[in-house]
Amino acid sequence: MASIQKYRSSFGHFALAFVAATCLFSNAIAHPQTEEESRARIQKLISTTFDRPDLKVQTDPIVIEGKVAIADWTQGQKGGRALLRRKHADWEIIACGGAGFKDPSAIASAGISKGIAQKITAKLRTAEASLSAQKIKQLDSFDGVVTMGHGMQHGSDSKH
Repeated sequence: MASIQKYRSSFGHFALAFVAATCLFSNAIAHPQTEEESRARIQKLISTTFDRPDLKVQTDPIVIEGKVAIADWTQGQKGGRALLRRKHADWEIIACGGAGFKDPSAIASAGISKGIAQKITAKLRTAEASLSAQKIKQLDSFDGVVTMGHGMQHGSDSKH
């Protein structure tokens, strides 16, 4: 009888571990995304959120580190950077900012790990190295940081 209970207990632990591993593994592969797919989804999200009929948003470059991205954007004379996070297959805008998003500590203050913040800002520096000084000035011109709520839409009365 004791050996049956021991077997049940061992089997229960194995079953629990198997279910947990299956959930983790399926979550990891359920939403695979290449960087190209991620960039396309990010561009679509930013366009859907911020495009105006008379003024479309241009999004380039986009740098990605794991489930975090920074997208440079311009719209007419305005510009800035969007900080994004991936949840499953979808990307969401966490915040919009300007020059501050080149600083790892600003990215970390938005809830991103310091390691990821350092890696993504290094990628951003590399991606922006070929941009003109005028384009960098336009991207840096976004004043402050605007935290985005889930599902928040950009209104036509916004300053940015």
